[in-house]
Amino acid sequence: MENHGEILTNRKCIDCGLESNDLTLFVKSKVSKFGRRNLCISCAVKRNDKHPKQIEWKTDHQTKKRYGVDVETYNQRMASSSCCEICGTEKDLCYDHDHVTMKFRGVLCRSCNRSIGQLGDTAESIKKALDYLLRK
Repeated sequence: MENHGEILTNRKCIDCGLESNDLTLFVKSKVSKFGRRNLCISCAVKRNDKHPKQIEWKTDHQTKKRYGVDVETYNQRMASSSCCEICGTEKDLCYDHDHVTMKFRGVLCRSCNRSIGQLGDTAESIKKALDYLLRK
């Protein structure tokens, strides 16, 4: 809709039905009228997350960006242990690596991995924490 000089636009998402004249809520498009598709950003993200090629790209891109390895190497290393190498839990396992050298250290649960990180990721800082606990 146009109103003499002022453009009044109203978009309706084809997936969720969201209706708004705030174009920033909708996906940009060079070929669509007013430069936005009739698909809100939230629904576009949901569609992308389900698309097999997008899932494959995200996995490959993220492993290279985060850990400096390809997906195959990442999967091999994660398969090296079926449980956390500190506490033994089998839940919520993650790839532990040195953030400076990017060297793989092992498979840890998220809790143990965070704990090491919060203690500074060094043996010295963890030893200080252990010394503290042992003196109490």
